[in-house]
Amino acid sequence: MHIETIGLATLAVCLIGWCVGTGFLIGALFVSTVLGAAAAVTVTSLGSANIQPAYLILGFVVLYAFARPSARMAAGISLTFPREGFWLAATALYAIVAAAFLPRIFAGSTYVYTIARTEVGLGLLLSPLAPSTGNVTQTVYFVGDLLCFLMVVAFCREPAGVKAIVIAGLTAAAVNLFFAALDLITFWTGTAALLGFLRNATYRMLDDSVVGNFKRIVGSFPEASTFAYYTVGSFAFCAKLWLARVWPRLTGSLALLSVVALVFSTSSSGYAGLAASVALLFFSTLIEVATRPVTRAASAFVLLVPLLVATGLVGLRLYEPAWHAASGLVEETVFDKLGTESGVERSRWNRQALTNFVETDGLGGGVGSVRASSFPIAVLGNIGMIGAAVYSVFLIQIFGRRRRGWNDAFPQACQSAARHACFAQLAAASVAGSFIDLGLPFFIFAGLAAASPESSFISVAEESVIEPRAGAAA
Repeated sequence: MHIETIGLATLAVCLIGWCVGTGFLIGALFVSTVLGAAAAVTVTSLGSANIQPAYLILGFVVLYAFARPSARMAAGISLTFPREGFWLAATALYAIVAAAFLPRIFAGSTYVYTIARTEVGLGLLLSPLAPSTGNVTQTVYFVGDLLCFLMVVAFCREPAGVKAIVIAGLTAAAVNLFFAALDLITFWTGTAALLGFLRNATYRMLDDSVVGNFKRIVGSFPEASTFAYYTVGSFAFCAKLWLARVWPRLTGSLALLSVVALVFSTSSSGYAGLAASVALLFFSTLIEVATRPVTRAASAFVLLVPLLVATGLVGLRLYEPAWHAASGLVEETVFDKLGTESGVERSRWNRQALTNFVETDGLGGGVGSVRASSFPIAVLGNIGMIGAAVYSVFLIQIFGRRRRGWNDAFPQACQSAARHACFAQLAAASVAGSFIDLGLPFFIFAGLAAASPESSFISVAEESVIEPRAGAAA
């Protein structure tokens, strides 16, 4: 095991958070999820597996929270049937069992794509199913997702906890855009090496890719698709908060800049998530306008979105250079994507993952055994029909279960924004998600969306440095 320099800095943040309180630690956890290309610790015994700063902070959050009876009680009640925590915990339990036994039960009966070292470095090879370090690392990541979800649900039992999470989310969105700007500046000036301390993980770094005349933005992530996945969640979160008039100048600016960053990421999964998010925002806002009083921003959004789209298309069509540049970008990143080497390879992963699902009798090959390029297919290939069914109940409850009890419009608006962020990231993952792990940001948003102010819970926010304040509002 090797502790990196950024790992030492992360440990310092954790120690400060231990002295300050849960609010600081939760905020640091959310912001640290931006550091997707960084490794705080490298575990050499697991094939140089990386522990990202966010997971190191998550460990401290769990230790800090579970040392307090109120937090243990809140997390425990979150796990009771039929709450979302129950279904996510059931998925995690099945994932652990699947990772331990399925690669051994079906060893050699099907071929899977696994990461291996080749003459040119790390690559994916088709090999017989067998236990691997991926079964351990991916299972640990998913258990981390569960713990993260439980901590956020417990923390958001009071308006002050909701407010702290929202502030952390907006801070993370701003930091993400800051690193996106640094990525472009260092690329144009030939000083990309200055960001080497943020790109110290053993992942393959695709930070110098260019599509047409556009530099693919990766920010503080290994590649454009992971940057786009993170950014599309930030966009949906900020845009929905802007529509609800929650700190409108800040949230509106962050949403607009996130759209610009997504466009220049040239990621097809990012475009898919952006399109799905805007569509959901438009139609959900349209229903609100038709059924109840809404903010002026919501009314303007419904009126202006179709107008802006039509005006933009006409304007591009009238200016030939801009039209050719835009159409070339869309054609290369969307329509021609499946014909590229990357697109062909990813299609091959999906076909093989579905083959793995069939050849394991619908049980899957075990978490971390099967690699795909679509979240639903990855779920089927790794944990099969049983795991997919239980996981689906969790996701459906995040989006569909109605929560009552908030006396203030602010927590309701924040929960709605969190659900939109989850939807946007789920749409992006359905295009390019490789594993069943949707990432810590998704489960932070999911935890915020699932929280409810029930008197039987003792909020972790009571131990935060942010004092609970009744009627916290924008």
